[in-house]
Amino acid sequence: MSWETLVVGELKLKEGISKEEESKILRDFEEVLECKLGEAEWDGECYSFQDVNWVSHVEGEKIAKVVEKYKDKIEYFDCSIYYLSEPHENMFFDKGDWVEKWVL
Repeated sequence: MSWETLVVGELKLKEGISKEEESKILRDFEEVLECKLGEAEWDGECYSFQDVNWVSHVEGEKIAKVVEKYKDKIEYFDCSIYYLSEPHENMFFDKGDWVEKWVL
């Protein structure tokens, strides 16, 4: 089963990690986040990522396992997962009249 998600966050690794080790960590995060961190915005300090996935299998539990695996290599990690399966607001206007208007 898949669902729609928006995943937003940042990852900063500790200094002194080899390039090979950094690559392995990034690959593991890419797998559970289902986005390319190499394509994420690198600001010189951390990887910032945001990704909309229409056939997502992203789960917080899987992400937490990767964080735990590399907790001694991570300076900080911040991630929000938004599940997009239900609309938050609906508006439908047809032929000069509101048919449906549900706005928060």
